[in-house]
Amino acid sequence: MAKRDDMQTKRSLLIAVAVLAAVIGAYFLGRADTSQTRAAMHVKVADAAAAQGTEDEAALGSSPLASKRGLLPPPNTPLKNSFAELRARAAGGDADAAKRLLRDLDRCSRLRSSQWKSDGATNDLTRKSTDGMSAAQLRTYQLQLDAMELRQQGVRKNQELCSGVSDKMLDALVPSIAQAARLGDEQARACYLDRGPLYDARSLIKHPESLRNYGNAASTLIDSGLAAGDWRVVDLLQQAYEPGSQSLLAGLIGADPVQHYRYLKLYRLGAEPHRVAQLDRQLEAIASNLSPGQLVEANEWAQTTLRQNFKNSSTQTTPPGWDSCEF
Repeated sequence: MAKRDDMQTKRSLLIAVAVLAAVIGAYFLGRADTSQTRAAMHVKVADAAAAQGTEDEAALGSSPLASKRGLLPPPNTPLKNSFAELRARAAGGDADAAKRLLRDLDRCSRLRSSQWKSDGATNDLTRKSTDGMSAAQLRTYQLQLDAMELRQQGVRKNQELCSGVSDKMLDALVPSIAQAARLGDEQARACYLDRGPLYDARSLIKHPESLRNYGNAASTLIDSGLAAGDWRVVDLLQQAYEPGSQSLLAGLIGADPVQHYRYLKLYRLGAEPHRVAQLDRQLEAIASNLSPGQLVEANEWAQTTLRQNFKNSSTQTTPPGWDSCEF
């Protein structure tokens, strides 16, 4: 009996720490441009937010009259059924519909890749022999299996969302990012400014005019971002103005050491304390190539802009290595 109780206790502890599976499972499925820990945290947070959002929206949007009351279709409604409505409402200025359409399209756009990665990682993990594993290694292996199952559940949910979605619908991804950005979606604005039509290269090849659309929209989005006190825009600008930058935004606005210093100075004024020393070193290096008059003017502009538009906010929305298109 004691052994049975002990086994039950261990099993309970294993279940209780199952959330750690996201950290371990991310080793196999993490994004290429993030660390293992950061990727796992995104998975954990995204899954929890999606679950909470599903409960909240379901409570409001499950009625057949939801659309007539201005609410969005219920969450996880197959996109083939909601696409026309969401797109029409987004075009009419409905910010919530634009945000929803963008994120559903993005999930469907990523589906093939995530499914392929999930299947490959699952095969690698399940083929792994447990012979000779210690008790601790077996517990870790079980956590990995649990994490893999959670990720597969997410893939299956996306398959249900994206069933029947055509390539023509997916071609609306970049225009949907642009529309959501115009309607004030901060994540969409950062993504569009940073990558624009390059976010979907296949669509760009079919619609080269999207580059012209990007050029026409970028200036307005920059102005709206600065007016809204969006540190994402400030960080993107200071990077784009840096001589040698190869980003799409840099190609549009061109290198400018003075502007680079101005936006980096503004960014430094809003930075968290632990980042100040490094930013000061960067500013010192840039300042050596500017005239005293240019420095005075740039510093005054940064202080004035901070007071007028950014007030008490900080750059915590743009941690080192942040992804502008992390929807």
